[in-house]
Amino acid sequence: MKIELRNFDSLDEIKKELYDIGVDKAAVDIMDKKADMLVFRVYNCKFYHANLLKQEALSLGIDCAVEKNTITAETQTSDCLIFGDIRRLLFLSEKLERQAFEFLRKLGIKLKIYINNLTSNKLIFKYGKHTVDLKTKFLIMGILNVTPDSFSDGGLYNNIDLALQRTEKMIEEHADIIDIGGESTKPGSEPVSLDEELKRVIPIVEAIKKHFDITLSVDTYKSKVGKDALSAGCDIINDISGLNFDEKMVDILKKSSCGIIAMHIKGTPKDMQKNPKYEHLICEINDYFSDILHKAKINNIDEQRIVFDPGIGFGKTFDNNYSILKNIKSFGIWARPILIGTSLKSFIGHTLNTKNPKDRLFGTISSNVVSFINGARIFRVRNVKEHYEALKTAESIIKEKA
Repeated sequence: MKIELRNFDSLDEIKKELYDIGVDKAAVDIMDKKADMLVFRVYNCKFYHANLLKQEALSLGIDCAVEKNTITAETQTSDCLIFGDIRRLLFLSEKLERQAFEFLRKLGIKLKIYINNLTSNKLIFKYGKHTVDLKTKFLIMGILNVTPDSFSDGGLYNNIDLALQRTEKMIEEHADIIDIGGESTKPGSEPVSLDEELKRVIPIVEAIKKHFDITLSVDTYKSKVGKDALSAGCDIINDISGLNFDEKMVDILKKSSCGIIAMHIKGTPKDMQKNPKYEHLICEINDYFSDILHKAKINNIDEQRIVFDPGIGFGKTFDNNYSILKNIKSFGIWARPILIGTSLKSFIGHTLNTKNPKDRLFGTISSNVVSFINGARIFRVRNVKEHYEALKTAESIIKEKA
């Protein structure tokens, strides 16, 4: 007898396995969701909500763990851990939607949305005339800082000739996007004036667009910079504030078809690393992303234009950063591509005991390969060639083909 433990990262992989065996298509459509397990933690349930949730879950063959004294109401609130296969979890969501309690009805609606997003067979990113499905592929965003004070490459590319040389090199190394930044947002940094940022960024955008056919992103939270960059040919606006620092940014974006990268940040670059605290880190970031999608919806912005960045190092402790990288799949509830920016950052230096950012390359590559396996799809990096080779190899392993 031969028996093998199989590992699946998606419904598509499960379907392929079932078809390999020769299972009938009608049966595949039933069985695939039984083979995929999900776990959800629901925070701060009233004891009666928790008891009803557990009762409904058990009736469907799903497990629901609650605090041991919830049943007697000695415990007034309890977190709940629901775990089961997708098919039964969808049945549970439908049952909860019919409950008398609003809390449980809303929970049922959220569960259905989250499960459908997590099991979607596409991950679309639209920017300008481009539509890319990132379900299984990755994009590399090469960093082009045209600033005098960025933490590892300040002053290296802050004139047009140097910027063009750097751009050409990154394109040759397989960069898919060039991300131009005219203001350092490292911890403790002071904002630059609008005029200074425009002076740094716009001529570079115009020059690159004149010489190269490459997707350009501009890293800015200022609406005027965004507007002028789009007019100069920029394809994506990368806003570290998640559309929150400049209320006019949304007005600029809704008049465009550009891509939008919206990052989570706690505080501002000047104060974000002054003892950042979270009660439930991943939940709080997801709540932030939910608000961004709501803002997009009420402004008629297609959510497929949006990429989420959980903001490594932006109002996060070192432990927070590692928790985010480990739990990237938890952001899959929005069916939006996730961008990760770990390039040479201090949490890697802390782990490796390296003070010089240039000595953090291998740690950065490791963080991004693991992030790709965990579901991230866009990688903002300084070392393009090395990341292309590492991620291309990881992609081939995941797909099991060269």
